[in-house]
Amino acid sequence: MDEQQQLTNAYHLNKLSHAYLFEGDDAQTMKQVAINFAKLILCQTDSQCETKVSTYNHPDFMYISTTENAIKKEQVEQLVRHMNQLPIESTNKVYIIEDFEKLTVQGENSILKFLEEPPDNTIAILLSTKPEQILDTIHSRCQHVYFKPIDKEKFINRLVEQNMSKPVAEMISTYTTQIDNAMALNEEFDLLALRKSVIRWCELLLTNKPMALIGIIDLLKQAKNKKLQSLTIAAVNGFFEDIIHTKVNVEDKQIYSDLKNDIDQYAQKLSFNQLILMFDQLTEAHKKLNQNVNPTLVFEQIVIKGVS
Repeated sequence: MDEQQQLTNAYHLNKLSHAYLFEGDDAQTMKQVAINFAKLILCQTDSQCETKVSTYNHPDFMYISTTENAIKKEQVEQLVRHMNQLPIESTNKVYIIEDFEKLTVQGENSILKFLEEPPDNTIAILLSTKPEQILDTIHSRCQHVYFKPIDKEKFINRLVEQNMSKPVAEMISTYTTQIDNAMALNEEFDLLALRKSVIRWCELLLTNKPMALIGIIDLLKQAKNKKLQSLTIAAVNGFFEDIIHTKVNVEDKQIYSDLKNDIDQYAQKLSFNQLILMFDQLTEAHKKLNQNVNPTLVFEQIVIKGVS
């Protein structure tokens, strides 16, 4: 049974939860399933109503998303006001928040209050490709829907077919699984130069910590805004994922396929505990970046508290 059928069955059995957390790395599929689920809840089979949901024009439906590094406070405030109103055309209200991990702590707390005391007949659908960055108290108040992992090789190949270089496509797959977002980033920024800076900095992290601290200056010259800084942390995470995949002999999932020899050497030198520590620091770095902590401090903490 796929995710869409699972939710459809819950609807027909009258077993709807007040909040769902969709988890997975296939952002496009999660978005489509969420919108289809909203149509079912609000419209049943009314095609005119479904069109309103698809175009975000249904008065009882709200979709929150952002192309920035964080969802704005004003978006959350507007959502809370909207969902506290009575339904107009349906017996229910539905809201979807895409990239839920992009909420600030203040934003998460606003939604948490909403989840703790939801208005009647109001259903939240939260989408996240990085659920580990979400507050535990949010997790505990949602019904989880787990999506199958995206086939990253197919995603990378689709980007390459659209004239993105394979090394850049591999790197960007650590940050997004949405084709349009990936292509827009590649058109706007020099991601090949960023990739070179990321690799150099990862090497310094593992061989020369004092130089890694100094190297943050050059790294942030490439990662000059929050979007690129977030991509950089994801790309660094991908570098260490390659190392741990090599340690457990799952080398068909490598992001830095051109660095196999270097990755092999790091896999021999680093312990699982060291790698787990680094993943913990990178997860924390993502959170700090979303909380508007100074990026230099964020990257310094990765160096200081990461692999020793």
